[in-house]
Amino acid sequence: MSLLRQIYKLLRWELTLEWRDKYAIGSVLLYVVATVVIVYLALLQGLNADTFNALYWIILFFGATVAAGRSFLREGGRRHLYYYTLADPLALLFSKLLYNLLVIWLISGLTFVLLQLFADQVSIPAPLPLFLATLLGGIGLSAILTFVSALAARAGGNGTLMAVLSFPLVIPLLKLLVDSGTYAMDLGIDDPSRPIFLILAVDLLAIAVAIVLFPFIWRD
Repeated sequence: MSLLRQIYKLLRWELTLEWRDKYAIGSVLLYVVATVVIVYLALLQGLNADTFNALYWIILFFGATVAAGRSFLREGGRRHLYYYTLADPLALLFSKLLYNLLVIWLISGLTFVLLQLFADQVSIPAPLPLFLATLLGGIGLSAILTFVSALAARAGGNGTLMAVLSFPLVIPLLKLLVDSGTYAMDLGIDDPSRPIFLILAVDLLAIAVAIVLFPFIWRD
């Protein structure tokens, strides 16, 4: 079976399991809605552009961490042996990465809609950098968090290890995402292309590292 066909079948299996369960995606979406509402109620003077930009990326990061953190938790015991014998490690990696990417984009879309609903006074003069940062940032977050989730799962499924490993790795990416959002809201960044290209570079580096190292981790 070709690699692309394996990726398709594994991704389809992930989506089928999530559709049957609905617990994980439901908890993530509840987290997004509750966070936006609580912050809105706490800020009596409303959301300004600075708060909008910071809150958007905070919710997206922690929502992505929760969603990606469980990527390999189900792949223990007999299921790990099944994948070990039948599936290519890269097929498994990319199926998880694509699934997490879809979830992250869903979180980002829901977060943006809710923030716009509660902060309609905040304008976004240049939405394109924010849109590109969301698309490319989702790829980077998915690649980093999926790979770290695999490391944590092979180390016994320790959630603390997931948090400790992922946080320093995503700091440069989050800085670039915040810069892109800052330009989109006309808050003082002069060149929007620089952070976008750097985000793309981080994405390619994260994917390359995952491709090289994941087969050794999974076969260990």
